[in-house]
Amino acid sequence: MKRALFLVFLGLFLYQEGYGQSWRRVGDWGNNYAAIQWVDEQVGFIAGENILLKSIDGGLSWIELKSPSRGLIVDFSFFDDRQGLLLGEGGEIYRTDDGGLNWTSYTHPENILWKKIRHLDNDLIVVAGEAGNIIRSSDGGITWQSGNKVSPADINDFHFVNDTLGFAVTSEASLLKTVNAGMDWVENPTGFDVSLNGVHFTSDSIGYAVGDLGAIIKTVDAGLNWQFINSGIDTDLRDVVFHPSFPLIGLVTGGNGTILRTDNGGLTFLAANSRTNQDVSSLAFRPGTNNVLAVASSGFLISSNNSGANWAIRLSGRANDYTSIQFTTDLRGYLIGERGLILLTGNGGNSFVDRSRPISLSFNALYFVSNGAGFVSGVNGNIINTTNSGANWTTLNPGTNRDINGLYFFDFNRGFAVGERGLISKTENRGVNWQTVPVGWNETDFHDILFFNESDGLVIGDRGHVLLSSDGGGEWQQINLTSTAKLNAISLLDEETAIIVGESGNAFKTTDKGQSWSRIQTAHEKNFTDVAFLDESVGFITGYEGLILRTFDAGATWERLPTGTFQNFTGVSFGDLNVGYAAGENGIFYQYTCQVPQDVATIFGEGNICLSQQIYTIQDLEEEGTTYEWRVDGGTIIEGQGSTRIVVRWDDPGRNAVLVRGQNNCGNGNTTAMEVVVSEEPDQTTDIQGEGVVCVNTLEEYHVDSIPGTEYFWEATGGVVRSGQGTARITLEWTNLSDQSISVSTTNPCGQGPTTQKPIRVITIPDQPSPIEGPDRVGFQEADYEVEALQDINYQWTIGEGGEIISGQGTGSIRVNWTNEGDHELVVTPMNACNQGPSQALSVNVNLITALPEEKGPFHIGVFPSPSFGDINITIEGLPSLTYLGIFNTLGQKIMDIPTREGQFVYPVTNLPKGLHVLVFRTRNAEYKRKILVF
Repeated sequence: MKRALFLVFLGLFLYQEGYGQSWRRVGDWGNNYAAIQWVDEQVGFIAGENILLKSIDGGLSWIELKSPSRGLIVDFSFFDDRQGLLLGEGGEIYRTDDGGLNWTSYTHPENILWKKIRHLDNDLIVVAGEAGNIIRSSDGGITWQSGNKVSPADINDFHFVNDTLGFAVTSEASLLKTVNAGMDWVENPTGFDVSLNGVHFTSDSIGYAVGDLGAIIKTVDAGLNWQFINSGIDTDLRDVVFHPSFPLIGLVTGGNGTILRTDNGGLTFLAANSRTNQDVSSLAFRPGTNNVLAVASSGFLISSNNSGANWAIRLSGRANDYTSIQFTTDLRGYLIGERGLILLTGNGGNSFVDRSRPISLSFNALYFVSNGAGFVSGVNGNIINTTNSGANWTTLNPGTNRDINGLYFFDFNRGFAVGERGLISKTENRGVNWQTVPVGWNETDFHDILFFNESDGLVIGDRGHVLLSSDGGGEWQQINLTSTAKLNAISLLDEETAIIVGESGNAFKTTDKGQSWSRIQTAHEKNFTDVAFLDESVGFITGYEGLILRTFDAGATWERLPTGTFQNFTGVSFGDLNVGYAAGENGIFYQYTCQVPQDVATIFGEGNICLSQQIYTIQDLEEEGTTYEWRVDGGTIIEGQGSTRIVVRWDDPGRNAVLVRGQNNCGNGNTTAMEVVVSEEPDQTTDIQGEGVVCVNTLEEYHVDSIPGTEYFWEATGGVVRSGQGTARITLEWTNLSDQSISVSTTNPCGQGPTTQKPIRVITIPDQPSPIEGPDRVGFQEADYEVEALQDINYQWTIGEGGEIISGQGTGSIRVNWTNEGDHELVVTPMNACNQGPSQALSVNVNLITALPEEKGPFHIGVFPSPSFGDINITIEGLPSLTYLGIFNTLGQKIMDIPTREGQFVYPVTNLPKGLHVLVFRTRNAEYKRKILVF
């Protein structure tokens, strides 16, 4: 029997340890424990809220068995390490005969809630419960018969002195007694009016009962009479036991860590330091020892090696469901959960700093953009942020009371929140202001959000809803997933690939940023709660009942990793490739440690080559079980994949790469890359780009299109290459004037290419122009001026306010219309790319009287009298086809127009104003002017 027991436990232990190489539990369970029982000195069981534990080493270590009920196990009884029965909180009775691997259930037709169960022998079992109900089984729990009912009160506990004599206590302070193994019972009142919760008899006549408000009573006549024992406290007491070999030593447990001890048969009770303030529900002595263990809420297990005089903590958990987890490094991370729970660890979960908020609401999601800066969100629109690892929190106002279930931030300023009833909201200023994005899905709860890049994002939620955005979250459209499952989490594999997981084993993958999806087969139908990928291949899924799946091939196949727990995982996070963490309900917290291959330091091989075959190698790090995955951009691996040496045939010229990473059963190491420039026979370069006319003693840049792997040799006549020789871009100093040239030729591993040339004209600052040719005394007329024009020189002319340059600006010859009388200066300045040279000037006098010549010809124009007092006569002889006659003052302003008529030769004019005036005569072919002075 002992050998078989050992083998069973060894199998369970190895099962757990085998998994412990990758996933191991950090800390203890946080479930509320309800009962403890020893089968013998080594084998014991603990049961409680969705928990069933077993020890085969006297309580030194415990393993978790699968509980048949997600709810509370009220009580249990094991006859040995294989045959046992559990009482569920809903009245179910679960039975196993293989140590808890398989269970059958029984529910009483009247749906009675049961409270206590005990084996009297291998087959005989007694169960008691509410309203005085008692049932018995004589075939090990396969069938059940009702016992006689003598009290309407709930039976809270019973204790059998031997196979036939037993006592029970009720919620109405009465004692029930049986002498035929629970078939028939007799009720005796105790005389007290509190609910009695525990009972223990040290003989057929001496017994103890404990109850609410610190009640302890004792009988010495098999329950006919009872005496009150003062406990000194008013705490509700739960259980009472006495040492099997020393009946004077007894222990009582209760709320708030209460343990009372007597060593004189109950004459006095002293309080013992239990080392906990949790409610202690049950205790049991290990057979044949002074060792006693007690169980409490929040996963506390305490023990004493001196019959309860002194206590030590064996197990202690956290009675809180973790809802999400994020690690920012291999050791630093955050956990959130119910009742405002926020925990920070800097040592991989060995200890935690409590950063919780004083609220009763749950947190659902967290997103940290750095080690210390991040956001936490939860129920009722609650969202907070911190910049100092949670030492201080800022409460934000998202403008909604809807639950916020998912967060995503590009940086600490810009992010999104999604949640209940179609909520999608965004912020651009650290959450100070939020803008709701209307999507029209008010009946759908969203659970997670992720972006591939600044533009492309995904939101997932209930009933298989997937929304896609391609404009940075401004607009969202629904994508058909052909599933109605609730979707819980998303993880990114690469810039276009993601995997989402949900309830009932639903998992889907996209390779086009969410445009289309394919279903992933995992062979598991449990609810998936979270997913995380370390790279484009290696990923993990967490789920219910201790489920953790791993893939090495981007989700094509999955393997289940044993975790040794049946609690529900709710989140998974990796701080680096070697260390990850998973958390879940009842405070479970697991660490993943699996050493991926070391990083490859260097790839050895040629990096600048012609199209050819080449060998590339890495140092053999001699890591057992490691293979090497090679990837080549621009070529083909001919041999060596998986080893430390490959042969590559290069197919494409250009800037290519060789990449390699180690692989083992833990995953992929980081990728190391080597750039390889692959060339072909060089062609003629593109035209040389740069200035073709330059100044002497200046620096100029010249370039051609750059081709990877190519060297460029530059030469120049009349210049010196100052920098960039060998590259596609140089800086050149021009030292000689006149016509020069620049040339470039190429070379690469395949050979030398042809030469490209560019002519260059090197110039300097221009000299002073030649003297200006043109009239220096003019009237109100147009005149031409010029200097000797030289190549590549721009001539800039100025005349001040004397008139305007009609044409020729920038050249060596211009035409000027002089309009203002007086002395003016005509200046010409030579300019080129180097600068402007010295100017040349000409003084010009504009004078209407002295400078305006009288035209000579075969005609005669007479104006008399001249000078005049205002009245004149104009005569015309031999001037054909007069089309216009007008009089202007010296400012060029019109005084009057005189109508002309064919055949008229005399034009009288009267009342001219005083001053010097100009008479203008125009024919079809010419214009003539005469002066008249009026006094």
